[in-house]
Amino acid sequence: MATPLRPPVRERALALAIATLQAVDFVLHAATNQLEPIRVTANLIVLLWLALIAAGRLTALRRPAAVTAIGAYVILNGLFLAQAGLTNPAQGGALRVTLLVLVVLTTGLALWLAAWPARER
Repeated sequence: MATPLRPPVRERALALAIATLQAVDFVLHAATNQLEPIRVTANLIVLLWLALIAAGRLTALRRPAAVTAIGAYVILNGLFLAQAGLTNPAQGGALRVTLLVLVVLTTGLALWLAAWPARER
């Protein structure tokens, strides 16, 4: 059985940045007692995708896995916004700026990571 390849430093750094965003998102919501299951699920999907990349298990399926994970993340967050609205009643009806920033950053960084070519064995 071949040993999985370890991702390059830049790829690991980008994956760490994405994982940190997911952790910050979760901690912010847990600290304010506003955990939304649909958003937590979206965060977990991204973290699972990153874990599989880090483990070197997506060499052949790298692009399809990226499309699936990023697509699910965007769709789940879109569903959340469709259900809960673009403003947060718990914050006096303020625009969900934090959500929008986290989703845009996560999606952008994830697309950048997905665009890197898979390494050869």
